[in-house]
Amino acid sequence: MKLLFYSVLFVFINSCGESNLKKVERLQGFRILGVKTSTPEVNPGDTISDIQVFFSDPQGGGRIIAGTTVACVDPGISFGAEVDCDHDPAKVTGTYSINTIADDDSVGQFTGLSSSTSSVTVPSLILTGKTTREQFNGVGYIIIFTFTVDGKEEKAFKKILVSTRPVKNNNPGTPTASILLKNGSAIALPNQNESLVVSSSSQESFEFMNISGTKEVLQENFQVAWYVSNGEFDKPKSSVNEDVKYQKASAQSPFTLVAVIRDERGGIEFLQFSQ
Repeated sequence: MKLLFYSVLFVFINSCGESNLKKVERLQGFRILGVKTSTPEVNPGDTISDIQVFFSDPQGGGRIIAGTTVACVDPGISFGAEVDCDHDPAKVTGTYSINTIADDDSVGQFTGLSSSTSSVTVPSLILTGKTTREQFNGVGYIIIFTFTVDGKEEKAFKKILVSTRPVKNNNPGTPTASILLKNGSAIALPNQNESLVVSSSSQESFEFMNISGTKEVLQENFQVAWYVSNGEFDKPKSSVNEDVKYQKASAQSPFTLVAVIRDERGGIEFLQFSQ
């Protein structure tokens, strides 16, 4: 069962962000790299008021991008269900606007965490009828963001875990995470074939209730997705503390690099270097 559990988690971390992530790491047209809240795991009835998207729009020239939101009980995305809320008569709709000018990364790459926030309240009865195991391990409540930019639709979603687990999940950046050069120095414009690494020691231990009803203590595994405005990496995904080599010509300003860290339970953190 533990093997099945990790298989499900692999699907989960690759869907929990949350975005229709491109297969390439180059930051070019408008895209959403992930969606964040400070509380990725909550109790039934909680209100989450700080949901924000991390966007990149380096060729947009600075603009305001209007979108829509819809929130509902997770239809089973980790098991192959479509990312939509058509199944939920209690779905809640809203709007969301990204001001790429105000939220620019300061070097004209128009990449960063949006200052706009979205709010949802998890239904107080979301765990009603669920087994004790389901209630403890959690069920999902999702918020879907949809934007139409340059004639193309960009959709992203955030899955918030709702559980009775007494100790809730934190984002991977808690307490700290950073991008470093391989030699341990603070990141600067990377040279050709220079190695970078995301350093973090904040992997949490957490309880998981197995099929027999016994609680096990497991530890998170972090995965990192790398994005860059020019150049590329020898591998666009890595683990924390694993070398990733910057390739092509040495980086030139303006330059933006983003590392997105995801845990196995809906937590996310964004590390950004711009110059």
